[in-house]
Formats: sequence, structure tokens, C-alpha cells
Amino acid sequence: MRGKKAGKSPMSKYLIAAIAVIVVAVVAIVVMLSLPQGNGGNGSGEYIDTSFTENIEPTAVVTFSSSNNEICTENGKPVISLYSTTWCPHCQWIRQTYDSAVTEYVNEGKIIAYHWEMDTGDNTLTSAVETAVPDAHKAIYQQFNPGESIPTYVFGCKYSRIGNGYENQKTTAELAQEAGEFKAVIEKIIEEAAQ
Repeated sequence: MRGKKAGKSPMSKYLIAAIAVIVVAVVAIVVMLSLPQGNGGNGSGEYIDTSFTENIEPTAVVTFSSSNNEICTENGKPVISLYSTTWCPHCQWIRQTYDSAVTEYVNEGKIIAYHWEMDTGDNTLTSAVETAVPDAHKAIYQQFNPGESIPTYVFGCKYSRIGNGYENQKTTAELAQEAGEFKAVIEKIIEEAAQ
């Protein structure tokens, strides 16, 4: 009588692969949960690393368009917003630079800032996980960008830009240019709001 050859069955290969995928997913979740979350964009005092942008000086307003709108404020402070998504590579490229630059001004009590992920409804500048962008913020996004492209920047309801201004080679120098212009627009809005 012939016996079966001892060895691994084809199903054991799939089981090992499935276990490996689960282990990788669990490790990824643990790593993501250990990263700093939120940055106090609305004055909540949470932590975000602003070291990349803190030594970058305001430059000039070059890639933003201006309107004749009144500057929109909350609690007497200009409102700065970025509308993005989790799946947009251009949004991911600029995310840390925008978050860092606006957080400097939020921490100084000069502005209110939001970073809305339109696909999840979350404001990434807080540790809370929101599930819907408030209607008032959606209306501003649609007013300045009826085509709903991303990323969209609306600074003080007066200056806006669709897309990134300096994203060509995706270099650190280009991120510094972005930060310098963000700061220039924010400084201009703070000055105009004080008049």
C-alpha cells in the first residue's frame, strides 16, 4: 500500500501567508497609533512638531489669488483652512508643512486653523476624530472651488489657491517655499484683520 508523502499541504501555505499579513497589519496599526496625533489647530494645546517651519521666514504672496471678500474670523481671529483627502498624493506631500506652519500661528493665538480631509470629514489638527465637515466649512470650500479639486487652500476667506504652488520635484526646498508663502499670506491676513 502506498502512503501519502509527508509534507505541507497547499492549504498550509495560504495559512502562513494569511498569518503574515495579519502580523504586518497589527504592527502597522501599533506604529500608527504611537505617532503624535493632532496639533492643536484650534487651540487645544496638542503637540505637533513645528521644527521644520519655525525658522522659515514669510516670503511673498505669489501663488495665492485674492478676492474682495471680508476676512472671515472665529473668536476675532482669521480662519485658515486646507481642504484635502487621505488618498491625494499632493495633499500628503504638503500636509506636514501646512500643519506645522499654521500651528506656529495658532500657538501664538493669532489664527484659527483647520485641515479638513474631505473624504473622512476629519479635521487633522485635532486629536478628536470628526466624521463630517461642518456645512459652513463645506460652503466655503465650494465657494472658492466649485469643481472641488484638492488640495484647496482658503486663508481668511480672502486668499485662496487650488493645488500646491511649488510642487515640482517634491524637494525640501519646495516645501520651504510653500511654508514661506503660507506665512506671508497669514501675516497679510493678520495685518488686514487688525485694520
